[in-house]
Amino acid sequence: MIAYFYFFGRRLDIVIFGATGCAGRFTVMEAVRVLRPYSWGIAGRNKRKMRDMLEDIGIQHRKNLSKIPIISANIKQKRRLHKLAKKCRVLINCSGPYESYGENIIRACVSAKTHYIDLCTESHFMDYINYKFDDEAKRKGVYIIMGCGLQSLPADVGVNYMASHFNGTINSIHAYVEFWTKNPWVVGSVANKNVWASFVVGNRNMKKFRRRMFPKLEPVSTRRSILEESDVVKGFCIPAPTVDEDIVDRTQLYFMEEKNRRPVQYHCYFAFINPAVALLLLCWYFIILLLSQFQWTRNLLLRFPRIFSFGLFSSGGPNSENVDDTFFSITFKAEGWSKSSKRVRRIFSDPPNKVAVGKVSGTCPFYGVACVCLLVSATTVLNEQSRLPHRGGVYTPGAAFENTNIIGELEKHEHGLSFEIISIEYRN
Repeated sequence: MIAYFYFFGRRLDIVIFGATGCAGRFTVMEAVRVLRPYSWGIAGRNKRKMRDMLEDIGIQHRKNLSKIPIISANIKQKRRLHKLAKKCRVLINCSGPYESYGENIIRACVSAKTHYIDLCTESHFMDYINYKFDDEAKRKGVYIIMGCGLQSLPADVGVNYMASHFNGTINSIHAYVEFWTKNPWVVGSVANKNVWASFVVGNRNMKKFRRRMFPKLEPVSTRRSILEESDVVKGFCIPAPTVDEDIVDRTQLYFMEEKNRRPVQYHCYFAFINPAVALLLLCWYFIILLLSQFQWTRNLLLRFPRIFSFGLFSSGGPNSENVDDTFFSITFKAEGWSKSSKRVRRIFSDPPNKVAVGKVSGTCPFYGVACVCLLVSATTVLNEQSRLPHRGGVYTPGAAFENTNIIGELEKHEHGLSFEIISIEYRN
């Protein structure tokens, strides 16, 4: 195959690494539509698998994808990774879990001055990458933006959206995540074993980032009870065992330190119509959390994802029915004051007098929305670098894309995101 990026020695705009994995394959499927104006290619270990995958996807889209560049690269071969990074302006990494496979490719991107985007949900690994590569990335003008999938771009960018429409000072946001399907009788996995591995590894390395790093603000926003009926959405809520809170708090800490802005206190929940289902999920999570702390039980979790997740995660990944017929939304309830404040720790004499409710929603969340978020993050880095912070560094999605038009771009696509303000109320 003759790749046009060899002509005149020019780089491709975007390369999708880990293309034959479950997340990579769905990202390539979305790339056919999202990346039409861009030069892009795919990378992975097996050229034959990548070629066959492009042929299959081309048949589905009725397009000839034979001219899409295919690049051979192995996560363990540092020289090949460096050559891969030099062949593109932005590299999208779909190869997880990131604690096991992420550092080498991030190092290659920083060395080659190539921007980096991923789906990472491992909070501890983000801490490590920020500590190790932030200064060097700033010096070289490289953007490393992690967590640009379903976790946690919709939540992080959604908080920015609420702040931009609040017209005052937000003290806290309580977010309620809901998933549902058109056909509740369709059974099977919703994600593959790599997502499960990231979940297990993340639980093993839990850190109290928010409580350790966040300043004490008045009034303190407390988390709702473990199983409590929501006053915003229909159903009962439990604390969400996701990385979203960590990502949002990192963004808010960045705004406080870099822009002297009062941070938003953020809490995230899963909402269920049936309280018994919510309670069972919570019990299951605590069991997985406990098993993740010990080597031998953790190995069992990683070896048998289908058994321990009751079929939600599997080696083969999701079936097409589960991908196409699923939906999600995050409903935000923001409370604060109608007055704006430029002081980070200002103590208002009156209790919060303003409430705004907004929503971000989408279809095919696990391998539709997630992949479109990845791709739009990459194109935003390409098109709006002048609106990104500093000249490079390690960032969360909310910190990186605050001043860009990423919301408008996400709303353009079938499997993108929809943002709306539902209501704004004032209290006496």
